[in-house]
Amino acid sequence: MCAREFARKSQAHSCKVVTLESHLKKATQETLQIYSALEGALRHCGKYTTVATKSQITLMAPTSFAGLHIRRDSISLEFLMTRRIEHPRILSMLQVSQRTFAYKVQLRSPVDVDRELCEWLSEAYQVGLAAGRR
Repeated sequence: MCAREFARKSQAHSCKVVTLESHLKKATQETLQIYSALEGALRHCGKYTTVATKSQITLMAPTSFAGLHIRRDSISLEFLMTRRIEHPRILSMLQVSQRTFAYKVQLRSPVDVDRELCEWLSEAYQVGLAAGRR
């Protein structure tokens, strides 16, 4: 039985928990630096939990607000927001509910973890907090 918390009880997910290292072992040194920069940015958001499953690394506060897919030369970052944004960095956007949008960006360098991305992550963190209070 899975002990993870979700905004919806019937939310689809993977219960196969793996180590964070299993995701990071295939990454180049620069990709590890991107991950480190992300960790630094997230520390400014507040307390969160990292859950590494077979398919992704999920960031929760207390419900999920972002997910990472570690590639050899990049990190695919998906995050939730309660507003529509249009920006060249956004690879895809999916409206997952009436007021929630899922976005995807590709991080290819530590400099991609800039002020703008940190602001988006901060908003996404607030989505995770708010969903946990419902």
